[in-house]
Amino acid sequence: MMNDSNLLDQLIEEATVDCYDEEECRIGFFTMFEDNLQMPFAATIGGRKISVIKIDCDGKMIKVLVQDELGQIWVDILDIEVGEKVRGLNWLNVYRKREQGTNL
Repeated sequence: MMNDSNLLDQLIEEATVDCYDEEECRIGFFTMFEDNLQMPFAATIGGRKISVIKIDCDGKMIKVLVQDELGQIWVDILDIEVGEKVRGLNWLNVYRKREQGTNL
């Protein structure tokens, strides 16, 4: 039986297969987000409720367009917290583990 850590490592490998540098790895994760992450979805940033409506990658950062009652702004995807069950959320957990070394 595969434990959570092994599964996360396997998903990291899936997203980064054939990547030669960090930029390509981020683009690999961006592709996984595009293919698997349900948009839009509710989240929070700094305790403020937001809606995540779009995702993009410039190679240096995967960013999301978030919206609240004050407007829209692009933020690093690692800055959002998702409390509800969202299809594809596992990819955010995997990316967070890889980028921040978080033990999930």
